[in-house]
Amino acid sequence: MYTIKQAGRLSGVPVASLRAWERRYAIVEPQRNEAGYRLYSEADIAALTTMRQLVDDGWSPADAADAVRTGSVPPAPQREVDGGRLSTGDADPLQPNAITYMQGFLTATAQMDTAGIEASLDGGFALGSFEHVVDSWLFPTLEAVGEGWLRGEIDVAGEHAASHAVHRRLSAAFDAAGSRSRGPGVVVGLPSGSQHDLGALAFATAVRRRGMDVLYLGANVPVSSWEVAVQSRDARAAVMSVVTPGDRPSAVAVAERLLSQGSVRAVCAGGAAAAGLADGVHLLAPTIAGGAEQLDQLVHGVLA
Repeated sequence: MYTIKQAGRLSGVPVASLRAWERRYAIVEPQRNEAGYRLYSEADIAALTTMRQLVDDGWSPADAADAVRTGSVPPAPQREVDGGRLSTGDADPLQPNAITYMQGFLTATAQMDTAGIEASLDGGFALGSFEHVVDSWLFPTLEAVGEGWLRGEIDVAGEHAASHAVHRRLSAAFDAAGSRSRGPGVVVGLPSGSQHDLGALAFATAVRRRGMDVLYLGANVPVSSWEVAVQSRDARAAVMSVVTPGDRPSAVAVAERLLSQGSVRAVCAGGAAAAGLADGVHLLAPTIAGGAEQLDQLVHGVLA
């Protein structure tokens, strides 16, 4: 069973729309836990996904809901969905086996079953392109792990084991993306004091896959080292991952130093706490695919 936030991520339906569809069209009837919170089944997610696809194809919500309820949805070729969730040739992360891999990962994490964690990652990363899998499957799965920890269903030890397994997988993908290229130089990392680097590593991998010359610094990088790294690689862009509000002061210090030096074309930030760091900092799109494309345009002068 899945929370409303998880159901929204899996189905591609914003939570506000999900509630509205549930209320107006009775498209799903979620169960409630003891605290009164909605819990959605795999069948509910499948119904929401189908309705969302029909609406994306131009159906009215009422007609789409009626087709889903009555089982009269016409067959359709694989759809391309705005926002990078799906594209022709990529596996649909909302198909049943994707949900199975997510649930398998959560169960294995709770049981500290490292073989199960690795097997679930094998399945998840086979669903499509790297960027597609990270945005549509991996990050929602990691978010579900965090929610499981908050509910007391997953121990810190299991969460750490899962995080390290993901880190190894992302590191392998980074290496597989190729050694130093002749593309524009980009430095990616986290500011001093910031430790949560899975998002930064995934982003660095996506950027490297686009042919850019990526120097990945990892976590907890002091201001002076950012300056040295940018100068040593003659980088066109520096990208910080700003994950928590506590990361912001050190991120601002990095941004102000690099902007004052004028040594890079673009100083960029992404992550949950990245908005509004400083004048002149480019806020990257919230998805790995979107952010990598935006950075590509910045370093090539397409965006100001």
